[in-house]
Amino acid sequence: MLQLSETFGEAKVTDAYLVAMLSGQRLTASLVVDEIGSTKDKNGGSRLLGGDADLQWLRALRSRVDLVVTGGATYRTEQYRMPKRADLAVFSRGPLLAPEGFESSPRFLPLVGEHRSLSGELAKLMNRYSNIHLEFGALTLIPILRELGFGVWVSSQFNTGIDTFCSDHDMRCVHVIQLEDLHIAYCL
Repeated sequence: MLQLSETFGEAKVTDAYLVAMLSGQRLTASLVVDEIGSTKDKNGGSRLLGGDADLQWLRALRSRVDLVVTGGATYRTEQYRMPKRADLAVFSRGPLLAPEGFESSPRFLPLVGEHRSLSGELAKLMNRYSNIHLEFGALTLIPILRELGFGVWVSSQFNTGIDTFCSDHDMRCVHVIQLEDLHIAYCL
């Protein structure tokens, strides 16, 4: 596989460019990391790890999908709200409260119980939805992606964070982009 690196310098990266970059990817997954490759901020979530450029990146990832999928721990820690356009599926062993205003909405899919294979369950969801974005924690996400044969988009305000994350998880970057204060890498 060819390695591609892009640097935008002073150019303004648009939402349209970011969405086009994801074109053709039916299943995407993303993580944001700090300077030492950790996916958790001081509050145990990831909200404090990215800035405005990372939020723009997340919006681009979500804008093109019809389903966002996460796990119960991430859902609770991050205090998820419903995506603007996509349905939201949450895998959890315990009970879940729907996001406010979506208590009886068919757009909220609480997948509660023991699941033998999350990758198998995701394969079933791929039969129902055209484009899916995964937002699990790293320990859940990486084994799922390896089993399904997909990579993950890792973003960080620090290039060292991506390098350390990949090293810690035996992954390699195959596409690296730098925009404003954000480094984005597609890692396998």
